[in-house]
Amino acid sequence: MGAGQTAAEKDSVSRPLRRQGLFDDARLEAVYRRRVDRLAHAPPSRLSRGIQVLTYALMFGVGTYMVLYQDYGHRRHCFTGLRQWYFGKISGFWTLSGEEEKELRERGRIK
Repeated sequence: MGAGQTAAEKDSVSRPLRRQGLFDDARLEAVYRRRVDRLAHAPPSRLSRGIQVLTYALMFGVGTYMVLYQDYGHRRHCFTGLRQWYFGKISGFWTLSGEEEKELRERGRIK
């Protein structure tokens, strides 16, 4: 850049993709650039944040379904061990152990 260049010439040199004639007034271009720069640094709106949270929840739900409940047939696959562990925990949660059953029989809660 030469020493005799004006600020507008320096600005046009630093923005090579600027379309000529888009902003004939430098003041209007400055206002436009300031507004665009402010939007780039603004936090997301409540709607976009809500959509983002919903998207993450759906991704987690679909991923969990695909790993734990999707029917892959009777062959072994990469999720077989995790599924056996998970369904073992679930069945253990919903059934009584021998000790628990004995205690409930003594109390008269089950026959």
